[in-house]
Amino acid sequence: MGAPTIVIGSAGRRLYLIDWFREAFAALGLDGSVVVTENDPWSSAASYGDVARQLPRYSDPAYAVELLDLVEDLRPRLYVSVNDYELMHLHVRSDLAEQLRSRGVLVPGVSPRWQLDCADKLRMAHQLDEIGVRTPATVRGGDREAITAMADQTEEVVVKHRFGSGSSGLAIVPARAAMAAVETAARSAPATGRDLEPDDRVIVQPRVLGVEHGVDIVGDLRDAGALRAVLARRKLRMRAGETDQAVTVDPAPFRRNAELIARAAGLTGLVDVDMFLDDDEGATVIDINPRFGGGYPFVHLAGADVPRYYLTQAFGIEDDEAWRDYATGVVSAKYESVRVTGHVD
Repeated sequence: MGAPTIVIGSAGRRLYLIDWFREAFAALGLDGSVVVTENDPWSSAASYGDVARQLPRYSDPAYAVELLDLVEDLRPRLYVSVNDYELMHLHVRSDLAEQLRSRGVLVPGVSPRWQLDCADKLRMAHQLDEIGVRTPATVRGGDREAITAMADQTEEVVVKHRFGSGSSGLAIVPARAAMAAVETAARSAPATGRDLEPDDRVIVQPRVLGVEHGVDIVGDLRDAGALRAVLARRKLRMRAGETDQAVTVDPAPFRRNAELIARAAGLTGLVDVDMFLDDDEGATVIDINPRFGGGYPFVHLAGADVPRYYLTQAFGIEDDEAWRDYATGVVSAKYESVRVTGHVD
């Protein structure tokens, strides 16, 4: 058996995640290697790993062949992708996630059904409602009758892209302006390959009361659906749809939702969930990203260590539960950096 090896796919700008896996290897006494795969050889992360491998785009027929060749060559024990579209291809559009697992590679994620639901905010709302997780009433932008009924019961509504990510298409408007906001959002709503009218690529919800939090739900990597940790932070400032500043908080108010989601989704590994916390209503889920999200660094810097947990599971190492402990009240903020990623003649 070669040196302990893991792969991070489509790391993009998340160089800190590569660093934290390296640190986890060192903390566990393993001389491990972090392989980074990208289709853009000049991306921030492409040349930052211990080993760099350029793969075709996930939509290229050659992607599967080259990914499986990489696995045969390097024999990694873990494959972590932080790209929504690559995850959809691995878990839904192909059987690559299962092919990797059959070769001894752990692939964190959710069931194919939940992967689809997380990408479609209308389906996600229905799924959450079915399992007893509080979520806003959600209707299609083209359902004018339902929007009118909603406007009779709330003062403000949230309009956003149904298949978007981050704050794509987001508008918070008076209920009487919902129709106009739908028309505006529909102009930039991403195409999905489905036969949908532009307005139906937008959703409308009543504005949720409370304070917005980011919550990482961590499932056992080998026992699908078994909850291992809940890590939470209160959002203090947003930038370009991602948490820019946050303070760590007690995860207890979010645990019931976490248990329900982990079990229903067949969760292995980490998912990033946005919830609003209201003193009277409790926690309401508004979005789920089935991967490391932009909010994980805030709990990591406060003491949590999910990369360490991933490695103990991947390499069969006995470890205590200290990886899920973190201090509350820790405020962190993101900042910009830049690195040289190549040269041209």
